[in-house]
Amino acid sequence: MKAIRCKKIYTSLSDVLVDGYLLIDGNRISALIPAKDWDEAMADEILDYSDGFLMPAFNDYHVHMAMAAMMEYFGTIRRTAAEEDAARYLYERNKDKDPDQWILGGAWDHFVWPGQKLPTKETLDRYFPKTPVFSLNKECHGAWLNSEALRRLHIDKNTPDPPNGEYVKDENGELTGYVHELAVAPLLKIIFDQISDEKIADFTRSFAKMANSLGITSVGDLPLHGIIREGAYRILQQSGDLPVRINFSAAMMESNEKIKALEQEFTGPLVTFNGVKEFLDGTPMGYTGFLAAPYEDKPGFVSKPLVPRDQFIARVTELDEMNVKCRVHCCGDGAVHLALDAFEEAGKANGFRDMRHAIEHIEMIVPEDIPRFKELGVVASVQPEHSPRTHYSTHPFHHLIGEERMKYMWAFKSILDTGAHMAFGTDYPVVDFTPFRGLFRCVNRLTNQLEPQGGYNPWEKLSLHEALRNYTLGSAYACGKENELGTLEPGKLADVVVLGKDPFQIISDRDQMFAMPVMMTMMDGNIVYEA
Repeated sequence: MKAIRCKKIYTSLSDVLVDGYLLIDGNRISALIPAKDWDEAMADEILDYSDGFLMPAFNDYHVHMAMAAMMEYFGTIRRTAAEEDAARYLYERNKDKDPDQWILGGAWDHFVWPGQKLPTKETLDRYFPKTPVFSLNKECHGAWLNSEALRRLHIDKNTPDPPNGEYVKDENGELTGYVHELAVAPLLKIIFDQISDEKIADFTRSFAKMANSLGITSVGDLPLHGIIREGAYRILQQSGDLPVRINFSAAMMESNEKIKALEQEFTGPLVTFNGVKEFLDGTPMGYTGFLAAPYEDKPGFVSKPLVPRDQFIARVTELDEMNVKCRVHCCGDGAVHLALDAFEEAGKANGFRDMRHAIEHIEMIVPEDIPRFKELGVVASVQPEHSPRTHYSTHPFHHLIGEERMKYMWAFKSILDTGAHMAFGTDYPVVDFTPFRGLFRCVNRLTNQLEPQGGYNPWEKLSLHEALRNYTLGSAYACGKENELGTLEPGKLADVVVLGKDPFQIISDRDQMFAMPVMMTMMDGNIVYEA
């Protein structure tokens, strides 16, 4: 029996902090003992973190694990100042690697580059004349390729665009090197197929170590564009030493036979099948978000769902009947509405049950859809760090959707106040993996420049307790593991983190929150990270 001593213990059950000892028996929590009631005979070993902040470990419900780990290996370029800087950074990061292997660094954002222009293959070609480069943008809905990559993928100016995708061309009909939306997935699959299961498992292990350093012990893994490598999951499950609990989803349009096979094979505790995922739209920033009303600057244009309405509802209903959880990417309010309609139709057809289907992102929502999450038992799976992070006054939503609809963007508090369940994540590598940026963001509703004064849509601010609960118990509930994880209660698994500072005292301090130190992370009663 061991105990963690801490003067500030947050249980996720309330915002009241306890000065005491968390007693751990094997891999489970035995009791939370107030300091005044402590007896030294209660534990054989005491881990003294008196001045830290003890809480349940974080559960990031939305990550793209393998791709994120590969981006870290080849280089993330999310903070580069210009297209040339991004290409140069990738070169410096990878110049000593095998020149014949694919370079998969990415997470670039052309909206922060001068002129906000999409990058071109010519810039990459100067640094990588013979090495193939496939660089996803920060939203993972577009990719920047060099000429060698296009050659290896057999794409030229005469290659027809796939449905709902594009090989972008310039005014002369020549490929620019940028591919968009559903043109991305088939190319990424070709590249992934050249990487062994063992290598992907190794990438995942490096990802797990990074997660532990941030206080994360559970993730919802959504293989990018539905590209699933069960061989890598199998290796990780059989190893038994993975320091992160993986709850993964397959592609919604995968065969029923494959889905049931995954469900039967991966039952945990380290690797668990967690249903299926589908993209219902893209993003409003790229005019691919499906809106309920036209874009402000494109009269008559609402985009369209990536899966036709009738086909989508039929598939959700079929999977619901199979008791398979569905997670649906919906950024635009039209997509959110359609997904809710599908879950409602599935419930009417099969009987409403505790399915815990989820809608991902919810960047926009029409007011009448806010109560439907609670009514239909749908989890709102959101990523606070997606909300405006830089220069609010020039955020593209001002001209894309207009001021009236901006009142309903990232409507966390409105949804939560209906009694709906909410899970938090990052969508890493789309944004930084740290949970502390998202916590600052949803409590203060401020950009990195601390704009606008008082926060945007301040009525949507969450309390820190609400935010922490979403990142722990909320995500555990979404995984179906709220009886095992998410709070510091007797009988639950000993997945905990000790922070170096009390977030309740510094939540309004951007710099301190962004630099929050993690002192120790424990999973299953074992220390997996220590500063």
